[in-house]
Amino acid sequence: MRKLLQNEQGHWNAQIIAALIAAAATLLTAIIAGVFGLLQLRAANASTNDPAPALAVEIEGPAEAPLGEQTYFTILSENAVRAEWAVAGFGRDEINPFRQTDQIFVQPTDAEQVGESFTLLVTVYDAGGNPASTRHRFTVAPAPILVEP
Repeated sequence: MRKLLQNEQGHWNAQIIAALIAAAATLLTAIIAGVFGLLQLRAANASTNDPAPALAVEIEGPAEAPLGEQTYFTILSENAVRAEWAVAGFGRDEINPFRQTDQIFVQPTDAEQVGESFTLLVTVYDAGGNPASTRHRFTVAPAPILVEP
């Protein structure tokens, strides 16, 4: 090695030393760039594997539905693309496409239903066909009394 770094007169060969320093610097730069590249690749893969947001559904509405009046219920779901709802005695339907929020209504007309409880069942589906369901109970109330002046 000494023979490579010095010439026959014993003087240091500056060109060889400069070439060795440049080669070491290039190798060190390549190692550092490779380490940072692997770190970036790992970070990019971690962010693309985030789980899809959970599918959820809510129903907002009153606890009573007065006889003879339309009572509205709001269905809320951020990730749903389709919804199905059903209320025994009132019917069922599908909302397709579902737009994050939608309203349905029931209108009790049978006086024998006053005091009875009913359950609104809503099932929503995401783009992958995964379901989420919720329920809302309401009672049919007597019709409001109108007082004429």
